[in-house]
Amino acid sequence: MKKFILSMTMLVLVLCLKTNISNAAEISAMERLDYWDVSKEYTITNQDATYHAYLSKDKKESWIFKADVAKDKKNVKVVIPDKIENAPVVIVGATSGYDEILAKQNLGSVGIQGPDGSYYLDAEVTLWGDLLEPWHCPGPYIKNIKSITMPDTVRYLGVAAFAYTTSVETIRLSNQLVSLREYTFLECKNLKKIDASAKVKVEAKEAFTGCSKLAGLAYITKHLDGDTLSFSNNMVIDLTEKDLIQVMPDAKKITIPKSVKWIEPAAFKNTSIKTLKVSKKNKYFAVHKRCLYRKAEKELVYVFGKGSKLILSKKIKQISEDVVVTKTKLKKLIISHKVKRYNNWKKPFVKNNKKIKIYYRGKRVK
Repeated sequence: MKKFILSMTMLVLVLCLKTNISNAAEISAMERLDYWDVSKEYTITNQDATYHAYLSKDKKESWIFKADVAKDKKNVKVVIPDKIENAPVVIVGATSGYDEILAKQNLGSVGIQGPDGSYYLDAEVTLWGDLLEPWHCPGPYIKNIKSITMPDTVRYLGVAAFAYTTSVETIRLSNQLVSLREYTFLECKNLKKIDASAKVKVEAKEAFTGCSKLAGLAYITKHLDGDTLSFSNNMVIDLTEKDLIQVMPDAKKITIPKSVKWIEPAAFKNTSIKTLKVSKKNKYFAVHKRCLYRKAEKELVYVFGKGSKLILSKKIKQISEDVVVTKTKLKKLIISHKVKRYNNWKKPFVKNNKKIKIYYRGKRVK
């Protein structure tokens, strides 16, 4: 029986490896310009945006390389079509092949021809057609897009696709998306929800730089290169590190799965969770009353739920300034003198209500 289970496990691993290699090879092929018929451009208008696309040479797939959004409209909801000329959209944004086209068009500025005759683009290009040089200067900014919805046919999202879209609040990613690349969400400072049920590999350090309302992702982005993220159930979990790195700010109810071994201090920032549960099989975290805490150190991680009064759980043995408190205002905190208090531990409680009253119970511990 053990040999059978071992054999089945090896078979699953081999199949997963083959799938990953196959996906990588297909994506690499689709990036090349010779995969596409660039002699004919197709356009389609959907609501307040016009999309520019090419078809593959076999006309079975399509690639949207640019979207023109109406500049005179406010709060535009971008809904990317799932088909062009009945061919499923598999790529959104720029590829290395498209960079070659733009390099030829911009020789002498951001277009460069190498000694071997090949062309390079010394810039990134967004889905909106803007050329960026984020290593030199910020912008240009897009300020009239409220939401972006991708179809589940998309497997490849270009570098810097949504960069400097400062007004966007929600983005729905394709469930078939393979990876996230450099500057994907650069300076999307109002982005507060990424909706998906995909497992996506991060292939760059700057994918979430400047996403200030997604504080966990923005904080940890430089350490995500090569990691695989799970976007589901209003959480972003680093599957490589078993790390909960982001809870979506609009989430009201979450359940932390058994796989999570660590929670980033910024993961709960800007949240107002009403109901929080932890899998009974999780060895590292637990909930008692309105307190999420680490089991080993008995240290408070997050205070959630309704109510202006909180009697700190007796399970809590230590507390520091890393704790995050729900945005709901607390008026009264009752805490035992036995709890070890580190650094500026009051700061998270005072942040939402400077007039909060803190009471201590029991005898003071010297």
